[in-house]
Amino acid sequence: EEPDILGMSALLTTTMPYMKVVIDTLIEKGIRDDYVVLVGGAPLNEEFGKAIGADAYCRDAAVAVETAKEYMARKHNLMAAS
Repeated sequence: EEPDILGMSALLTTTMPYMKVVIDTLIEKGIRDDYVVLVGGAPLNEEFGKAIGADAYCRDAAVAVETAKEYMARKHNLMAAS
């Protein structure tokens, strides 16, 4: 199966820049729009998520699950309408 969502979490600020590297790589390969990108972790905030091009920032795992469900429901509704 092909994934619909890419979730990334950072515990340390030193790993945060690599989230943008991943998103930029998706863009370079022309597949960025194939995935919903969710980011989270202790040092992150919504502003950072927007700055790197993530679809959403999730403050914890429970929010990530709910956000993922919302995005998948939207995708399902769009596909059903087509």
